[in-house]
Amino acid sequence: MNYTPSVSAIEGLSEQMARQMQGVTQQLGAAMSGEQGTLVALEQAVLHAVKTLGNLLLAGLCSLYVPKYVEPSRPCACGGVATYQRLREGTTQTVLGAVKLKRPYYLCADCHQGGCPLDPTLGFCAGGSSAGLQAVMALVGVEFPFEAAAEVLQKLTLVEVSPNSCRKATEALGQVVAAEEAAAVAAAWDAKHTTLPAVSEAIVGDFYISMDGVTVHIEGEGWKNQWLGAVYTTQATAGVQRPEYLEVRTRQPSFYTDLTDIETFGRHLWVEAERRGLAQAKQVIVIGDGAQWIWKQAEQHFPAATQILDWYHASTYAWKAANAIYGEGTDLAKHCAKQQLDLLWTGQVQTVLKRLQPYTDHKPAVRDTLTYFRNNQHRMRYDHYRTQGWQIGSGTIESGCKHVIAARLKQAGMRWSRNGARWVAKLRTRLKSRRWPQTIAAAPNPTRSYHRKAA
Repeated sequence: MNYTPSVSAIEGLSEQMARQMQGVTQQLGAAMSGEQGTLVALEQAVLHAVKTLGNLLLAGLCSLYVPKYVEPSRPCACGGVATYQRLREGTTQTVLGAVKLKRPYYLCADCHQGGCPLDPTLGFCAGGSSAGLQAVMALVGVEFPFEAAAEVLQKLTLVEVSPNSCRKATEALGQVVAAEEAAAVAAAWDAKHTTLPAVSEAIVGDFYISMDGVTVHIEGEGWKNQWLGAVYTTQATAGVQRPEYLEVRTRQPSFYTDLTDIETFGRHLWVEAERRGLAQAKQVIVIGDGAQWIWKQAEQHFPAATQILDWYHASTYAWKAANAIYGEGTDLAKHCAKQQLDLLWTGQVQTVLKRLQPYTDHKPAVRDTLTYFRNNQHRMRYDHYRTQGWQIGSGTIESGCKHVIAARLKQAGMRWSRNGARWVAKLRTRLKSRRWPQTIAAAPNPTRSYHRKAA
């Protein structure tokens, strides 16, 4: 079936739109006569007019693909022959409102299933919504609670959708992301790791990996960890306040998240690192807060990486020990903490351990600090790390937990289904990783959510 629009049909649509435009302009001009309009009022009037014209133009463009001469029959998927019945009208919701289209409808005498061949070609989903509207609903749904998302979409496009429609569009696209990720891991995770993902956004410079978790309230399960991993590079620049010191800032972060067991999460994060060019990296660095599961995953999936204990967490333990020894907030405690931090900053972990050792008998906080430092002392060579120009803080992953996960999934009173939390979080990682266009391009065309029963 030939779907190429004819020149005469295009010219006819052009003339029709010109008349419509002229009529709308005259109508708006007449409404303004004798009244002093405001810019706000004019904006709204023109916006509604443009939407109306856009809807007519979109419907007209779709109709150009309806063949003038219809084939009497077509092969059916069941192996039979479907015969032409009539031009059947369908309606789909778009970013320009509801669009109606009459297109050829065929029915198979063998399987009694009917269909419109133009629909999959055009991406026309009768009784549903267009891929464009689905993408917009997913975008606002991944950024706002679904009720607010519907309101935002209505204000921006003048198209009314339900909060449930925003939810379905968001979760459906998130499910596509989850399926993509599962397929990538299944292909890559074999004994030889032979089918690795293509490097689509290579990191130039030092290669950083961070991991952490943020709790999300799952309906019927309580608070569960939504794991988050970040892969990124850095850039060192002179400090604004103190130019003699370099400020190492994060660049090009990408994220992976899941609501699963640690082992599965680690495999997926490894695949994301491969996508960012892990195999080509000269220097790999894993920064963590001291949790043992982080170092275990680092050793399993990134064995050649330099492991660095986050400076902020090390500093927090130093302050806890100083406050335990000399009293919360006292001058002696402040002086002690400053001394410890200065020693840690210059890589003198052993000196700090010796100075704290005499206070372990009656100070649990000091014992905790000693244990923490001893377990991580080989990850606390801060003088060496600074000489190399490496980042020593886990601010990237800490920030990611807040703006990628918590900002959307931990708002007041929110409870999620397990799948809903996974899919929305996964979609947010794509948005925050600058991969939205590729994600939208991978989404399948919308299909009807119901099918007529065969006669």
